[in-house]
Amino acid sequence: MSKYIADAAARTALEAAAWHVGRAGAPVPFVWSGAQWTTPGGEWRDWPLIRRGMGEWLRGLADALDSGETDALRRRVLRDRMDAIRDALPDAVTDAEEDRLTEVMGALRKELDSIPAPIKVAPGTVTRLRDVASEVESASDARATQLLSLASQFDAFRAPLNDPASWVRKLGAAPHGVHVRTSAVWIAFATAEPVLARSLGTVTGKRALFAAMDKRFGARRKLSGYEGWRGVALPGTDH
Repeated sequence: MSKYIADAAARTALEAAAWHVGRAGAPVPFVWSGAQWTTPGGEWRDWPLIRRGMGEWLRGLADALDSGETDALRRRVLRDRMDAIRDALPDAVTDAEEDRLTEVMGALRKELDSIPAPIKVAPGTVTRLRDVASEVESASDARATQLLSLASQFDAFRAPLNDPASWVRKLGAAPHGVHVRTSAVWIAFATAEPVLARSLGTVTGKRALFAAMDKRFGARRKLSGYEGWRGVALPGTDH
């Protein structure tokens, strides 16, 4: 099989994984911030740990998707037992026997409702997903990087990106005599939103952040020899 077909098959498997992410039984352990893979909380981890965690998660999802046939068999068995009890109810001799059959029927219904809804995945998808999981864990760094790069194309594997303007809207107002530099605002933003700051990058991040500051606090101006804004209360400062 050529490399192109292998990559195409891997992308198809990862797309299915992204679509059925809720079936894994555990949240995605690492997400792409736009600059690197981190925990969902934005914490950095060693590359081997990222590979192992993502490989195990993908394999767990494959197991969950593979359980579809087993779940279907469980549904058939439970429905057959419920049908048998339903047929037996009219012949119950005593109230106690009828109550017992009704109780068993309720327990079977509860077990049936607990089985996940049936899913449909293309033939071979689960096998390809297992192959991707194995390569993420044990292939070369270059190949694992390539596969995780494919995964990062899907929102399920990406850190949520927020507009810097949402952070600016949370800033408090300070007396007009208080002014802050653009550099201080960027540092405060990057400290509060490290994943977003890394994802946007310094140039794009500052452009978006400063535009949001201009909109709320007025166009930045030269203040004591540097650019900044008046009346801004940054987190961690006392005014």
